[in-house]
Amino acid sequence: MISGTSLAQLRQVEGTVRDAATGERLPFVSITVNEGETGTTTNLEGEYRLRHEQPIRNLRFSYVGYLPQVVYPDSVASINVQLQPTSAQLQEVVVLGTGENPAHRIIRLATQHREQNRLQSLNSYTYRTYNKFILTATDVAELELRDTLALSKRDSTYLKMRSLLQNQHLFLLESITDYAFLQPNFTKETILATRVSGLQQPSFGVVAAEARDFSVYDDLPVFFGKRYLSPLSPGSTRKYKFVLQETLEQGQDTVFVISFRPEQGKNFEGLEGLLYINSAGWAVQNVIAASAGDDDKRNIKLQQQYERVGPQQKWFPTELDVELTVPQISLSGHQPYARMRTYITNINLSPTLKRSEFGVVALKQEPNANRQPESFFQTYRPDSLSELEQRTYTRLDSVGRAQKLDRTIRTMEYLLNKQIPIGPLSLDLNRVLKFSDFEGLRLGLGAHTNERLSERFKIGGYWGYGFKDDEAKYGADASVILSQPMALQLKAVYYEDVLETGGHRLAFEEERGLLGNLRRAVLPEMDYTTHKSVALRGRVQRYLQAQVQLRQEERRPTLLGQENTALPEFDLTEAVISFRYAPGEKYMQQFNRLMAMPQQEHPVLWLQYTRGIEGFLDGDYGYNKYETRLQQLFRHRTFGESSFILAAGLVAGNAPLVTRFNGYGSYNPEYKVYTGAGFETMQPYEFFSDRYAALFFSQNFGKRLFNTRFFAPDLVAVTNIGIGSMDESLQELPENSYTSMRKGFFESGLLLNNIISSPFSGIGVGAFYRYGPYALEREKDNLRIKLTATLLF
Repeated sequence: MISGTSLAQLRQVEGTVRDAATGERLPFVSITVNEGETGTTTNLEGEYRLRHEQPIRNLRFSYVGYLPQVVYPDSVASINVQLQPTSAQLQEVVVLGTGENPAHRIIRLATQHREQNRLQSLNSYTYRTYNKFILTATDVAELELRDTLALSKRDSTYLKMRSLLQNQHLFLLESITDYAFLQPNFTKETILATRVSGLQQPSFGVVAAEARDFSVYDDLPVFFGKRYLSPLSPGSTRKYKFVLQETLEQGQDTVFVISFRPEQGKNFEGLEGLLYINSAGWAVQNVIAASAGDDDKRNIKLQQQYERVGPQQKWFPTELDVELTVPQISLSGHQPYARMRTYITNINLSPTLKRSEFGVVALKQEPNANRQPESFFQTYRPDSLSELEQRTYTRLDSVGRAQKLDRTIRTMEYLLNKQIPIGPLSLDLNRVLKFSDFEGLRLGLGAHTNERLSERFKIGGYWGYGFKDDEAKYGADASVILSQPMALQLKAVYYEDVLETGGHRLAFEEERGLLGNLRRAVLPEMDYTTHKSVALRGRVQRYLQAQVQLRQEERRPTLLGQENTALPEFDLTEAVISFRYAPGEKYMQQFNRLMAMPQQEHPVLWLQYTRGIEGFLDGDYGYNKYETRLQQLFRHRTFGESSFILAAGLVAGNAPLVTRFNGYGSYNPEYKVYTGAGFETMQPYEFFSDRYAALFFSQNFGKRLFNTRFFAPDLVAVTNIGIGSMDESLQELPENSYTSMRKGFFESGLLLNNIISSPFSGIGVGAFYRYGPYALEREKDNLRIKLTATLLF
């Protein structure tokens, strides 16, 4: 009898909780012991493990959307549970005495404790992650194919895909990383090990950037490239509908399970899901979140689980999960979806870190990351790979070797750099095809040496021909890296090409994505230029880049050309020093290239000084030229994204037209495309100044004003202002042939972006109106309608 009694007094139990209808494992199921003496929740795999100082008499399993279940264990220490889904939903409860939704009090308490629960409240921390990314697909049609003899061709394809998915995933990737954080915002992550199905030498690894960076404690957390209003932002109770679904007593703590979704009639980028708020510090213990808008082309679901760790008992994320589906894509009757799970271990809340240990490269991969043994992965996996996952590696690795996928990936890496490798040379794709109003269709060819020849030096050249101006362009350059840590590079350049008359030429200007600089395409006149230069550039400090350059140019502007006469020539010798300062800027080293990390809100400042040297290297002009530009992005939980660009310039001395500043207009009646650079209602050479200042402002309201099922564009308001003067008259142009913006130039516009959109691109329309002292006489001439194009990359 004594033996039987002791066996019945279980103090430890474990198991798995699943959906009784689908068999799917359920994360974050609440489990309470003995009516609340203690408790826990299942992890992302639906697994739980409980220990209790007292005998476990009963276990209560509860999950929103499912019927609760109470289990009375006997001597069995492993208990698997299947919960029955229910369509019934607990309704909002209002306390009659105060008339207040009880969930609002808890949400306000959690909001008030945001700062102390943020990870950024810690001075420093480190941890290790295990990440697993799976790409697979599920049957979306649930076809019942009973008569296999009468299968159509499509049905046969469906069966082949179903058979494939029963034996393997479409893609599998694992990685192990070390992450470190130091106040105020220094981060670094190192990929220690990476394994990619089908590849023998992967140059990339998966990290939990999206799942880790998402925080309900932020006003506008990033959720796969978009900003959403957090349910814990100030004033969220006016925009979200909160329902207290369940209250769980777990020892001395209470866990409040609260569902949230945008209030009906409230138009903002919102989320929906569940918050598990623990009374210990009023911190988020679990969160399930998904985008709530019907217009989203991507279905995204995120889950985070927190635990109290360290002597501080700080709530820290330990398990993260992201699921992504693109409904528009179908794969032989199956819906592809991606899932990434991350498990965080080795958490240290008081590491010894120094600022000198952090650089601008916040994510990099160890050279031997792709050669780590299986035992290293197994150490950090929460469980061994399933048979399906093991077969995925075996089959895809075999296919990868047969199809030489490593070589294909190398080729893709070059394509990201707009190059095609051919032995030690790489063809420059950006030289193949161009189009502009001045040159018309321009075809060409360019090539540079690549890493197969040398990682230190590079030489190359290009040739192109414009069919409208009927002229050839060509050039060559050579560069050598003097110091890798400082990115110190010495480069010499020669070309016969075209430049913009009075254009802006700041060093270190960012690339403008796949579409490039659309403004250059609308320019009607250009300067034929013979250019020779040598430049030394590098990173002086963590966020400061610098360049010194000596260049000699012969400029022949077609703007001043007269019929049947040779173009005037301007011989310039210039010494240029340039700076670019971007505090907080970070990069990642992936796919054998350095890429800027997205969604950075740091300001960027450019400063440049140019000295025109008369009498040196055939220079005919002496002048001083100063240029500056400041770019900043702000985000607000109500009004969206505000973008400011402030630009100014000054030229003093004997400076020709080609070195002055044009008005930076981007209107050409032949091209109805929004360039996103300059004044959209101003012609390129309508104004010239030797000193100017300009403000370019845009306010992206997102879908806050228009958000219906069939019409949900992003609304952007734009206002551009410019002012300038010409204190030193131009000898090349009559005074009545140009204006200097002395009275101020004004334009405003509205953009409806992504009227027609896909998960990765969109097309819209914009209207701009010119007003003020330089408004045109006819009202209709002040209005310009343009098409807009957006790309995810």
